Amino acid sequence: MKYAVSSMEMKICDRNTTEHFGMDQAVLMERAALSVCTEIDKWKEIEHPDRRLNALIFAGVGNNGGDGVAIARILKQRGYHISLCVVGDPVKSSDMFLRQLEIAGKYDILQGTFSNIRDNKTDGAFDIIVDAMFGIGLTRPVTGTNLDVVNYINDLKDERGKDLYVVAVDIPSGISADTGTVMGAAVKADTTVAFNFAKLGHILYPGCEYTGKLVISDVGITKESFLSKEPLAFYHDGDAMELIPARKKDSNKGTNGKVLIIAGSKNISGACILAASAALKAGAGMVRVFTASENAEVVKALLPEVILDTYEDFEPVRDKMLAAFEWSTQAVIGPGIGCEGKGKELLTVVLKEYNKSLVMDADALNLIAEDEDLKKLTSNYATGDKKLILTPHLGEFARLKKCSVGNCKERLLEYPRELSGELHATVICKDARSIVADSNEKKIYINISGNDGMATAGSGDVLAGIAGALIGKDLTGFETAIAAAYIHGCAGDIASSEHGRYSMIASDIVNALSKVLE
Repeated sequence: MKYAVSSMEMKICDRNTTEHFGMDQAVLMERAALSVCTEIDKWKEIEHPDRRLNALIFAGVGNNGGDGVAIARILKQRGYHISLCVVGDPVKSSDMFLRQLEIAGKYDILQGTFSNIRDNKTDGAFDIIVDAMFGIGLTRPVTGTNLDVVNYINDLKDERGKDLYVVAVDIPSGISADTGTVMGAAVKADTTVAFNFAKLGHILYPGCEYTGKLVISDVGITKESFLSKEPLAFYHDGDAMELIPARKKDSNKGTNGKVLIIAGSKNISGACILAASAALKAGAGMVRVFTASENAEVVKALLPEVILDTYEDFEPVRDKMLAAFEWSTQAVIGPGIGCEGKGKELLTVVLKEYNKSLVMDADALNLIAEDEDLKKLTSNYATGDKKLILTPHLGEFARLKKCSVGNCKERLLEYPRELSGELHATVICKDARSIVADSNEKKIYINISGNDGMATAGSGDVLAGIAGALIGKDLTGFETAIAAAYIHGCAGDIASSEHGRYSMIASDIVNALSKVLE
């Protein structure tokens, strides 16, 4: 797992590195500049190995600008032709920026002005632009000359395409390090070189789209500088198999989990099929589908591996459900059960009488959002060893929180923690960047796997099935939800590569699970 830090967390970490541990700030700045130059050299070796390149460095007057001036010096020493443009109020110059500027002057690096660069029409002369204007401290919209520079860089990139390489230092200028919000306008970088830790703005939307390729460079600021007060958020970008226990070689279908899928209704058959097939592909030893009788033939045809229980719309279901409860080791309820008819009855029996770990999705969440008695049952569910995972998409989440979708988006890092506490559960808030929060955890997890092609009918049913398969393993509810979200996204990425983001469907995600979990 890797930290995703806020601007304040990073500033504290920076300060502790210099003040508590005694690292010289000039050393850290030099290492930061060297790491950016290394990425530029890599690009040059691939694209233009035999030509001297022209680099334009835009430097602000803070420490990010100090990095930029140091980058200009190092690039010149490595044979690049350099144009350095300082942008900002000289009165606000940081000590480190002024120090770097003094050093650069001794190496005969001259400053140009933005107006001269723009008016001299030298746009085609530049092969590389380095954005070192703001860094992580930006708190208000970009205006004035800074806005002109941002627009200049983006317009030039649009015109030149791959012929121009744009590198952002730590974070693209104009992106909030805390939220990923575009502060009026922001540089669209090909590569962003961040120092030691990703910032929240690198991985949240829309900031991640402006970041380009994110390179995390070690400049000497380590986790020890948090002084035991760890950051709130983290993410995973490695092998999915690192997140789940190894399958025991002497296991059998009974010990690998018997998952009960309560899904579908007389007008909806696909939800139970997708959830059940995902549970099987995610490693469940056995799956039992509890659904409306109208779905019997299609389930038998498409999923011969599952056990099937059906109910008629007119009959009480409690006795049949109790038998299925006894058989199972974990359960999923909600996909396609409906908010009218049998849906409420099914959910009420589960919340009152099921005594094992449970995943709630889709209509189960809509039902508890509308019914305070069901919501109270939900909040009292996860007692003892029982785990409860809720998987709302943003619309369902907003209904549960009694607020607008827009408000949820604005507080995406806060509200899941609040809801998990209210319902004493683990919550996967599904969005372009899904957030996982747990009532027993101080941290939140930001899932970075997946893509917009997964915004397709049935994708959530697949996630519910994966979580249902994993919830019986030797993991906490938080760990289960993290693994399920990441595996689901990885499968979506494979499906996208094979079928395209426009054409992929939920069953493609199911079929890709075997490659994620091989």
